[in-house]
Amino acid sequence: MRSGSICSNTLNCLCLLTLAFVLQVFQAPSLRAQATARPISPPAGVIINPKVGGTGKESKYLEWAPKINAAFSDFKRGRKTAPAKVFTEFLRTEKKNPIPRKFLSEILVQQGNLEEARSVLGSTLRAKRDDEIEPVPLTDWYVLAPFKYDGKKSFDAELKPEKEAFSTAAKYTGDGRVCRWKKAKGPRVDFRQVLEIEGAGIGYGYCQFLSRKAGWVRFGIGSGDGIKLWLNGELIHSNFTRRDIGEDQDEVYAWVKRGRNTLRVKESSTGDEFRFYIQIYDELDLPSSKFLDRALAGYKALDRVRYDDAFESFMEAEALRPGVPEVAVGIAETMLRQDNLVAARGWVNRALLERANSARGLMVYGETMLRLRQTLKAFDAFRAAYRASGYSDEKAFLLWTESANKVRWTLQNGLALLDKARGLRKAKNKTEAAAALASAKPLLEPTFVGLADLSVYHREGGDRKQAATYGTRALGKLSPQQIALNCSAEWLLNLVKDLRQTRPQDQASRERILQLVQQVDPTRSDLIRELLAVKPAAGKSAVSKKIEALLKKRPESALYKEYTSRLYSARDYERCAEICREGLAAGIVSRTLRLRQANSLLKVKRYEEAEELFKGLLDEKDYVKRANEGLAKIARMFKPAD
Repeated sequence: MRSGSICSNTLNCLCLLTLAFVLQVFQAPSLRAQATARPISPPAGVIINPKVGGTGKESKYLEWAPKINAAFSDFKRGRKTAPAKVFTEFLRTEKKNPIPRKFLSEILVQQGNLEEARSVLGSTLRAKRDDEIEPVPLTDWYVLAPFKYDGKKSFDAELKPEKEAFSTAAKYTGDGRVCRWKKAKGPRVDFRQVLEIEGAGIGYGYCQFLSRKAGWVRFGIGSGDGIKLWLNGELIHSNFTRRDIGEDQDEVYAWVKRGRNTLRVKESSTGDEFRFYIQIYDELDLPSSKFLDRALAGYKALDRVRYDDAFESFMEAEALRPGVPEVAVGIAETMLRQDNLVAARGWVNRALLERANSARGLMVYGETMLRLRQTLKAFDAFRAAYRASGYSDEKAFLLWTESANKVRWTLQNGLALLDKARGLRKAKNKTEAAAALASAKPLLEPTFVGLADLSVYHREGGDRKQAATYGTRALGKLSPQQIALNCSAEWLLNLVKDLRQTRPQDQASRERILQLVQQVDPTRSDLIRELLAVKPAAGKSAVSKKIEALLKKRPESALYKEYTSRLYSARDYERCAEICREGLAAGIVSRTLRLRQANSLLKVKRYEEAEELFKGLLDEKDYVKRANEGLAKIARMFKPAD
């Protein structure tokens, strides 16, 4: 029974093997056909392990990524207010996330708020590593090129490789040839070398990588000209530019998901380099708290009159991060307390060069100058310190008045009381402000400086009549030569405005003061504004060779705005657009000029140039509405050539 069972099983096995062989023979052609038709799946790529995760849903981080990158871009350009707002808001959302901590603390250090910066870093944040964080190179790529290059138009256009899912079997009609995906080795990918192409073009790259968990990473991107980057189908970076390739030219923060992630690249080349370089930092570089700890320890020791300890802490902070004004002020104050006046002056001058409105720095400078017997410089510094504190630093006020009493300088006492009145008026303590002003007047009225400052005080309060009265009384105490030496063009021009408002019939006085302004500063832009107001140009054309000569000699934003406004009102749009362009090319940063140039180009039907300018203004919060209005007009009016 047992042997029969064995034979039966053997026979069954032989039958099954025979049947499998027959099926394989008949199905082999169709299987081979399927194998050749199926596209090759791309390699999974490198494996990364993000160190910074999150506590919310993935959708939340995908929403925050573009905001963070926009804030980071503004931060690199030197802006502070807008990035600080974004990073503060994100920190409230993600209290343990190091990205907002890093940049928000850096912004606060740049603003001089060391204690706030240390608070933002928190106690759990580790110190910065001594060794560099190594990036993860993306090695397995597929590339596709060339497509026709047509400047920014082709860079912005959505071509087929952007619309379709990636497939190694896909083929496209490119610029004079059929384009297919071809393997390339990264992280430095050269289209010319891999595909043997020349000239300008558009190219695409595709790769995959695996992430052990979801989290934040930073992409370091380099390219020869413009580049776009899509992560998992979402556009995370776009930079249309012309440049030579370099490492980490663009830095982009992004949220990667756990498992497989895809990366797609679009690059434009004008004909020179046609390559890109991308790597991933899965560990984010965190700022060290050591510098802030040493700087704050220095101030603590200084307050406790432990000058040697203060000096040691400040010098350690200076070695860790040279050039921070608050550290230089701390060293200067330490030197001052140890009677090393020359060293104190050197360090505080260094600090004030970087942060001229530092109240503590100005106080140290004032005390140093006072002890070096340069009283006028000391008083100017005390006044500046008092104003920098928002008229609230009683120590600065007392030092100022006590020093003035010692040298019997009543004018300085009057100026101090007038600033006291300013602070009280600002705080809406009208009764106390009036009392301080009444005490200041007898000390100020005998001198030109006192009368001039009283004129400014009343103008700030909106009393133009009193401002004009005190201003003209002040001028009566000086000869024209003394006015040229002691008066600023701004003060004289404000007096002209006061007179125009309160004594409109007295044109002779205004003309006389304008002549004085011309002596003080012949090329002053405010002077031209006033001359235009007094003697408006006749006729349709508003072009002035005199003003244009002054523009080239002394390019100022206010003058460009005034002159281009005059040209635009006179409907000389061609000239207006040209002068706006010249002003912006001269280095003037003005959104008003950009908008006026765009509107002028729109008037003369230079639509493509106007469109570029309007699009650039979409990034400016206060100009979005006007930019969209301009783009809507172009959409209605512009008709492309056949």
